[in-house]
Amino acid sequence: MTRLSWLVLFIMLALALPGAAQTYPDIQGHPARRAIEKLSIKGILRGGADGRFQPEASVSRLEVVLHLTRALGLEGDPRTVPAFRDLGEVPVEARSAVAAALALGFVPRPKVELRKGNVLYTLAVEKTVYGPTEPVGINFTIANTGKDTVQFEFSSGQQFDIVIRSGNQEVARWSLGRAFTQALLTLPLAPGQAFVYPDPRARWLPWRQLDQNDRPVPPGVYDIVGIHTTRKDPTSLSLVFHKGLVTGFPDNTFRPKAEVTRAELTQWFLRALGREAEALTGAFALNFADAGQVPPWARGYVGLGTQLKVLLPYPDNTIRAHRPATRADVAVALDALMEAHGKYDYVRGTLREVRTGSPNLIVLADDRAAVRTFRVSPGSLVYRNNRSVPITDLKVGDRVLMLLTASAAGEAAYIEATGQ
Repeated sequence: MTRLSWLVLFIMLALALPGAAQTYPDIQGHPARRAIEKLSIKGILRGGADGRFQPEASVSRLEVVLHLTRALGLEGDPRTVPAFRDLGEVPVEARSAVAAALALGFVPRPKVELRKGNVLYTLAVEKTVYGPTEPVGINFTIANTGKDTVQFEFSSGQQFDIVIRSGNQEVARWSLGRAFTQALLTLPLAPGQAFVYPDPRARWLPWRQLDQNDRPVPPGVYDIVGIHTTRKDPTSLSLVFHKGLVTGFPDNTFRPKAEVTRAELTQWFLRALGREAEALTGAFALNFADAGQVPPWARGYVGLGTQLKVLLPYPDNTIRAHRPATRADVAVALDALMEAHGKYDYVRGTLREVRTGSPNLIVLADDRAAVRTFRVSPGSLVYRNNRSVPITDLKVGDRVLMLLTASAAGEAAYIEATGQ
């Protein structure tokens, strides 16, 4: 096997085996320490056989894809990976992850509005991030915000349409194959009322990320277009749908071994968080010593990424957007993603008691006053008010959140407590 194949195999095996509590000698005092510890317990990141994590080691595009898809719980069909010129450099066992990353869909801006007089048109999608085969929920609303009734005239029974386009090419159309009455139709819209398509009960019209022939659309950029099909002066507005969290390069390569910059890493993770629209449209003051070195395309990503703690500045107040991302950078971004998507499955409660012994036990009362007792795994990681402490330093009444091991016993491997 090649060196990359061995590396990927190691990562895949590590990802499949959620671990017990573990810290590493080379992350003591590191800003990413607790992110690394939590991700290790969840089996998302692991150290090496020598017991070190190597937080400052750089990461490749493929490594980031593997970690990212694992954190999101995504798996794609390896047969759908495009025939990149360097596909041979992507180990077979990693291609399902690459397929998932290429097929992940996201909508940077989930809602767009257009006003014509007193009529407000709104096109929206149900959420911002979609799995490789997950239907994209689309809603088209026409509301009368004025004081007078508005009349709409249609050439047939069709009142609206949803079209998916790639550039100038039509990919799919909602009305294709549907029958409509061919009589002239006039519909009044009273003040304060709205037409909701597909209808108020269904709420969301699903596009299954398929083309007219029911084939999955390939990675790329698509326009979701809502059309109010009035006989005169039809109204249309559109949203952008990206197919592919990561993409290949114009020369038809994927470059799995290439390094990822800190700016690129932040872009990928903001997409996965569904926050790209804010990065693209928001105004951010970059108060870093090297802010002038952040490329224009990355300024919004860096600004929002640091606000959301997807990207951490260095102690000398530099951001070093061009620098290759490290394993610690990936841990920070993954931790933000896991928190935002609720992937940690914390146990939360108020501390009732700590029973020391072999093993230690911790007793919590949840918000409904139900009391549960948990075994504490050997070497568990315990923090109180952001300081590493022995478990005996926890106080009755502390608010506690815990991560449990994946064993049947579900032992507490990571404990955070806050209190007076």
